Amino acid sequence: MDMPAKFSTPFLLATGFVRGGVGLDAFTEQAVRDKDVLRSLVESIVTSSIPIILYPNNFTGHIRAVLNNGRVIEERQPHFRGGAHEPFDARRRRGEKFMLNVRHGGWDDKRAAAALKRLAKFYEGKIDLAFLQG
Repeated sequence: MDMPAKFSTPFLLATGFVRGGVGLDAFTEQAVRDKDVLRSLVESIVTSSIPIILYPNNFTGHIRAVLNNGRVIEERQPHFRGGAHEPFDARRRRGEKFMLNVRHGGWDDKRAAAALKRLAKFYEGKIDLAFLQG
């Protein structure tokens, strides 16, 4: 895994634009040299317009992208996804990220779905862990 790419905002944004998302496969040696992504690298400018009073109870975000053709795309995130203000939707709870990660690791869909089904049982109520006591 290419660690500098993992923490590079321009690389992450360009990868998201070009590939439609950023998963573990975006950080392979081959992926970080993808000419389409490298041609699309963006310039990032960090501002301090987020009120510090929100941290650490809330994390906000804002992105404003000016494309080469002059078009502006803007998105504001008033709170982080998955938190109390915006819990994950059913698709995310069903393991979208899990599936992406295990596919990256070489699992086929049948094996991944079986593992996800077993893991989901952990969230169906009380879990008896008495067998772990010696």
